[in-house]
Amino acid sequence: MRTITPVSTRPRGLPTPRELAALTGDRDRYIDLIRIVSLLVVVAGHSIMLTVDPAGDSILVGNTLGEIPALQAATWLLQVLPLFFFAGAAASTHAWRSRAATDAPSAGQWLFGRAQRLLRPVVWYLSAVVATLVILGGTGHDAAVDVVARLSVQLLWFLGAYLLVLAVVPFLQRVRTTGHIAIALAACWGSTALVDAVRLSGGPSWLGYAGFLTVWTLPAVLGVAHAKRILRPAIAGVVAACALVVDICLVVWGPYEMSLVTVPGQQLSNMNPPSLLLAGHAIVLCAGAIALWGVLAGIADRPRVWWWVVLGNRGAMTLYLWHLPVLAAIVALGAAAGFDRADAHSMSFPIVVATQTALLLILMVPVLVLLSPLENRPLPWWDDPVARRAGRARDAALVSLVVVIGIAVLMVARSGLVGDGLVYLLIAAGGALGARCLALGIDPEARPRT
Repeated sequence: MRTITPVSTRPRGLPTPRELAALTGDRDRYIDLIRIVSLLVVVAGHSIMLTVDPAGDSILVGNTLGEIPALQAATWLLQVLPLFFFAGAAASTHAWRSRAATDAPSAGQWLFGRAQRLLRPVVWYLSAVVATLVILGGTGHDAAVDVVARLSVQLLWFLGAYLLVLAVVPFLQRVRTTGHIAIALAACWGSTALVDAVRLSGGPSWLGYAGFLTVWTLPAVLGVAHAKRILRPAIAGVVAACALVVDICLVVWGPYEMSLVTVPGQQLSNMNPPSLLLAGHAIVLCAGAIALWGVLAGIADRPRVWWWVVLGNRGAMTLYLWHLPVLAAIVALGAAAGFDRADAHSMSFPIVVATQTALLLILMVPVLVLLSPLENRPLPWWDDPVARRAGRARDAALVSLVVVIGIAVLMVARSGLVGDGLVYLLIAAGGALGARCLALGIDPEARPRT
């Protein structure tokens, strides 16, 4: 797959839609379209679900779905995170196969190369969060410090889970037939069912966290299937329909609750840890995406649509990481002006939420223009080129370290930047530094001369 030349490095500024379409003619445009549209749904969904009640010296953050349970069914449309893993695995498979055509990469070196790109914007984001905590603490805003310390890193769970799934992607390259896809899906879904059966019948609750690998590997399997064109759209449609029927049965006759996102007061969360219902939902969405490929790929091929898709994907991690701070600023300014989100049952609540959600989507455009260059600007030493191959021992150690980073990031997202969360942050940072030192770089003497 051809790498998109960063727009910011082109001397003549932004290309026209047709110029950009010519420059990126061999990319899987459908995958990039899925990624950016899903991300926009996530951004809008977070805004729609948020309630904020500044009660005295504290700030109470709630969820609209908890206040109005009838809206929980909407999460079956708004919970689109499986499509990120689907798109990521498909894009990674394209990258792996393009390298394998000339010189097959080793898993650890390849995995660290992906981690370099993913962790770079997190460095800038966490630096800004820590600076904000210092300023708030120094000015006596203790309630705001607690909220920022906990909520600012919650979205990092996705990065932790994504790193774990990426570690599996090289091994998924052995999938070549529809039978292989069926076996992989059955193994992941069946393992999740077994874990849920044990933990929900009195077994250890920590066992459920195995779902971060088994559940999120399901969309990765289907992403590989799409990239290799293994699963025909008609078959994928049948798979999606069957999985949807099973999901409905799990809610009607099983122990699972309707909401596919965590809601205050839930007895059983489908997200943390990921449940069997979420596993089935991942199959529905990702198999459905394959089924609709022929219909929607034509939309992605339109030059003007593709222009926006490319620009959005260049700052995808920036959009994901920074939309909550921007939303927090919008909500705070709105509350200061008398437009609060405290009561989800008030007549003004839907108007305030709709207005602030639209404002969030609009404001993220200049935020992306301002901050996405940081996401695409290599960091000294960290982004030094990585060789394609290394020895088995070094490679296995690299995979292990990236897995440690992923687990540590998951724990940071769960704990916040307080207490144990700070310990896990140090573990993640240590794992990243160790992996960078261990990764085999490209010998400057071996590079071809220009």
